[in-house]
Amino acid sequence: MPAGVRIPRFLRWRRHPVASVVVILLVLAGAVVGGNRLYTILVPPELSCGKGMTATAKPVACVGVNLEGKPFTKSDPERMRALQKEVRAANDAVTGESTSVVLMLNLSPVDDVDTVTYESLYHNIEGAITAVWRANNTAAYGSRPGVKLYLANMGSRYGSWERTVESVKRYARSERISAVVGLGQSTEQTRQAAAAISGQLHIPVIGSTVTGNSMNLDPADPTGKKPIPDMFRVSPTNTDTVIAANQYVSGLKPAVTSMAVVADGVEGDDYTATLAAEAKVRFQAPDRTVTVLPYTSPHDMPGGAGRYDYLVQQFSLMHANLCQAAPSAVYFAGRGRDLGAFVQTWVQGAPCGIAQLNILVGDDASEAIRDDAVLKGISSGRVTVAFTALASPEEWGNECPGSDAKRNYDQFFSAFTGRPDPCTKQPLATTQGAQPPLSFDPAGLASGQAMLTHDAVVAGLSAARHEGAGVKNPGLLTGILHQFYCAQMLPGASGWLSFGADGNPVGKPIPVVQINADGTTKTAALTWPSSAPNLSLPQRGGTGAPGC
Repeated sequence: MPAGVRIPRFLRWRRHPVASVVVILLVLAGAVVGGNRLYTILVPPELSCGKGMTATAKPVACVGVNLEGKPFTKSDPERMRALQKEVRAANDAVTGESTSVVLMLNLSPVDDVDTVTYESLYHNIEGAITAVWRANNTAAYGSRPGVKLYLANMGSRYGSWERTVESVKRYARSERISAVVGLGQSTEQTRQAAAAISGQLHIPVIGSTVTGNSMNLDPADPTGKKPIPDMFRVSPTNTDTVIAANQYVSGLKPAVTSMAVVADGVEGDDYTATLAAEAKVRFQAPDRTVTVLPYTSPHDMPGGAGRYDYLVQQFSLMHANLCQAAPSAVYFAGRGRDLGAFVQTWVQGAPCGIAQLNILVGDDASEAIRDDAVLKGISSGRVTVAFTALASPEEWGNECPGSDAKRNYDQFFSAFTGRPDPCTKQPLATTQGAQPPLSFDPAGLASGQAMLTHDAVVAGLSAARHEGAGVKNPGLLTGILHQFYCAQMLPGASGWLSFGADGNPVGKPIPVVQINADGTTKTAALTWPSSAPNLSLPQRGGTGAPGC
């Protein structure tokens, strides 16, 4: 070959085959090592997603159905891990024929991004555990088949709901999944998840704390009127909660002659959208003026971006207009986690002649019960805070024996805490070979979320146990749930469970709860927005029983 002529690269590979193979192997090894390093950066080795779950990269979390009780993140709080282990142990104790219920939530919330807290998640999980414990160890809801509980994580901001629905679908038959409960907040993502489960699996989806008016409507329907066929909920709608708030406000002395509605206009949040829409209309009265003060919470904010600071800026600018309106009361139609920013800017803003701001909030204020900014604001005397809770441990009063509804709650309380019945002072009767009693802190009942999640699970497992439908044909459960009304109401912790044709609860009470400066709560009133008081089954002389 003439001097100066370069040998083509592919010919050089052929002239040195051994060396070439070595080089190729080294390159491949480097790629594998590099890929492994990249994977360990994105998904740390200490985060090993168990069966039923897969890892997401941003933020790092395991999403899907947790079949083995593994952590959801590398930094799960100790209490979350303890609850995961408790769920796993209870499932392992179930023998013989069984069915299962999936509690699906955002179980890996990111601080200052998500508006759900770990504290509220604990209460939801504890309520679900209590329902399953009662089903397997008492005669409250039948006896067979055995019931298992699985936790399913949709990830931060419910962003991985599609993966989680796929996981439910994958294991629906092998785990005999009868119902999916929970859902969490009333967002577009959770509505999509409910519609997907209904459309693909045709099993009940039972919302525990979803109150947005549109949550049970099919997001794919262009008319916006078609219901999701298999969706139910045990919590009232935002229409009912605003009616309850107006009933409460209308009874205050001195009379509330002016109101301000602080309305979040963020897109994709059915809770805030329908809450604000209802408030703008239902607080109107001949002797009352209503001023609407809009703001917009962040739709999509990465971790560390500062949701709280973002809102403080808006509420600081709102301060002057709020002073100008000089309302007798404020209805905060926003997320509970955003209430602290609103309270802080009011307390620290320039005085404008309003000695005390009386704030009323929707049910999501349960997330703010222990919010430091809220509690400091209450301590200052500059604000009072009450909210329309979905349930309250005090709603039935303390009289013994009390109503049938109170007796139902007392049985739940005894199972939740492991303590004797508050009225009879007797320990809860259990079946032969029962598992050890639970021992959850009664303080966890303050938000009402444990009660609602308990009731959602009770509805699902009660339908599943009817003639063994949960094992034989879960597709029958929707029809069974529709029969729970009138004389067939189910005993729940939050009230009798009765479903209308649209899957929404009827005849449910809504307590108005005051938040105290020390983080405790007190039920200020009990309202019945859609019916007369519903305290007993019809054959026991009850009045106003829905569906009759």
